[in-house]
Amino acid sequence: MRLGAALDLGSAQATRPQVDRAARLLEAAEENGLTSAWLGESYHVRPEVFHLPAVLVVLAHLAGRTDLPLGTAVLLARAYEPRRLAYEAALLDQLCSGRLTLGLALGNADLAERVGGGTDGRRPAEWLAALVASLRETWSAAPGTEGPAPVMPPPARPGGPPILLGGRTSAGAVRAATIGDGYYAATNYGDDLLAARAAEYRDARGAAPGEVAVTRLCLVDEDAGRARETAAEYFAPVLDYYTSRRAWMGLDGPEAPRLPLVGSPADVVAALRRYAASGVTSVQLRVAPYGTPPEVARRTLTLVGSAVLPELDKAGGDPPPARSDTERRALG
Repeated sequence: MRLGAALDLGSAQATRPQVDRAARLLEAAEENGLTSAWLGESYHVRPEVFHLPAVLVVLAHLAGRTDLPLGTAVLLARAYEPRRLAYEAALLDQLCSGRLTLGLALGNADLAERVGGGTDGRRPAEWLAALVASLRETWSAAPGTEGPAPVMPPPARPGGPPILLGGRTSAGAVRAATIGDGYYAATNYGDDLLAARAAEYRDARGAAPGEVAVTRLCLVDEDAGRARETAAEYFAPVLDYYTSRRAWMGLDGPEAPRLPLVGSPADVVAALRRYAASGVTSVQLRVAPYGTPPEVARRTLTLVGSAVLPELDKAGGDPPPARSDTERRALG
């Protein structure tokens, strides 16, 4: 299993200071063994604790400030015109020297009215499948040949970055297995929901390799009780964002948040091993939600590097699912 850093950047504070703090956080993440950096996006109409719009713009800035592979977790496809997305993602792949993984989800239907994207009147699932196919065809096209016109500059890697698809439903997991390079689960998907979707993804994928990635809030302390107390203090704004919208989801609908990666190093190792056993291959750690002091986030990263990753690296348990060369380049 690989661990990455999921960045919390929102519209409730000035953007540049947040990005500067994020760049420093990524230095600590890399020093402590995390292997990728991820950023989500939203298009808010009022200040919110996360996310920012236009995730590719922010990642383009960070591309010059970290050597970590970069990922969108996730970009909201309905906010984009497909051809322009092909150009912008290819350019970002160039800026980060072929280190981009493109996580995609549909996003809310109102994005078409608010920011000019949409599904061209087609069924959303049909439109998303066509978008993925168009991106790959465009990124693979050669100048002067028949078929889709290429983008210039092309992606740094032939065929473009790996594409992970999100979605809370069974159909979303199956879609990720059939047209994507992997499945991406959000912070607010409870562990039972995550395990179910990972199983459906693996069943639909069959013998073919594939990624299952997830974002999780994380706070580690030598004392488990102190970790939970600290998380209760500093993670409240983000948890309130989800619970006020009844958006923390279990298999049967909204449920109370549970934070398996909040606790002692042993607690976190046990939770990560459970994820690995359910087929998860990559976990992105949200260690610095809105309002979390930098020293708290850095302490979590230090303990992840010194006490969590060494235990995960020890032999034991089932081997991870096989991955293709493309997938090994994804996510670090």
